[in-house]
Amino acid sequence: MKTQTTESTPMNVKEVNNSKSSEELVKRESVKDSPFTIISLEDKEHFGVMGEYRVTETMNSKGEVEDELRRITWNRIIQVIMVLDEIKAKDKTFKQAIEKQLKNKKKN
Repeated sequence: MKTQTTESTPMNVKEVNNSKSSEELVKRESVKDSPFTIISLEDKEHFGVMGEYRVTETMNSKGEVEDELRRITWNRIIQVIMVLDEIKAKDKTFKQAIEKQLKNKKKN
């Protein structure tokens, strides 16, 4: 499975002329005790992400996505490592902070 980037857009809202003034199209739900989030599109399609990176295929229910995210496989481990490496590469201060902590440990 290939790691995909999700679009980082603000919460989409559409106007409804009936009894509701607006309806939420995108829902985000954190998976407890994990770095993952379930994204639900109009409660029809669901997929898992880590940060801005998509890590599961689209599924029909949140339960299926959560089960898939909780299943620790070699593929999932590699995905997480690749996401963390990408974050590290994008964030130069992250690398500097790690190097500073390593230097401090060597001194002690």
